[in-house]
Amino acid sequence: MMTVKTNKQRLWLGLIIVIGAIIMVFSLNGKRTEEQQKRDLETSIAKLLVSDYEGVETIKFQGWGHSRETGSWGTTVIINGENEIGFSFDGLSSLEEISSIVSDENIQLTESENAIENPRIRDRISRIQKTSLKGIDIIYSEDDKEK
Repeated sequence: MMTVKTNKQRLWLGLIIVIGAIIMVFSLNGKRTEEQQKRDLETSIAKLLVSDYEGVETIKFQGWGHSRETGSWGTTVIINGENEIGFSFDGLSSLEEISSIVSDENIQLTESENAIENPRIRDRISRIQKTSLKGIDIIYSEDDKEK
């Protein structure tokens, strides 16, 4: 009788450990997915900046913030070491979720003709995604974290 009770306890303990491991794997996978979405969106933002401004040489992402109240995400980008632009997004999936762009009035960048003629980003996404980042020094927010 005692061995049956002990075996049931071991079975329950084993089941709890397996369920805990599964939950942990899924939560870690979700974290990786979020980090990958941020990296992909940073690449899209870099392409947007190269497409919209002339003379972009360096792009540095300052990290991400998230508002629990609104669900929006934000990041700040420094271009060529001195020009700061802030971006807000409704989600992390693509440039289509961009909600606002804020830049200093004294920004030292010249807008490209394409950006001036067609200011709506959503209308230019396919062209932006084809923009080459060759020769552009990009520091992604994840790469800049101290390890």
